[in-house]
Amino acid sequence: MAAFEYEGLLFDVFNLGESETIQLKDLIAMIENALGKQAKINELPEQPGDMPRTCADISKARKLLGYNPTTRLSDGLPRFVDWFLRSGK
Repeated sequence: MAAFEYEGLLFDVFNLGESETIQLKDLIAMIENALGKQAKINELPEQPGDMPRTCADISKARKLLGYNPTTRLSDGLPRFVDWFLRSGK
């Protein structure tokens, strides 16, 4: 809701998320667990430009929007999947 009240630029970009990193394989496992399904993974060789590790920089959202994440991905992802499946989307 803070983004709706933001009085800065007419258009702006904010990274939102948890400030902790997660490896792709761990994210996939988390999604598999939440869905109760196993992903079909086709691993390819590392590509030029692939980043071994990334982390969302949420400092801009913290400063301008007062953003402070309170839900960890490990808690929020299963809740989102449950909501998504119940909503019939």
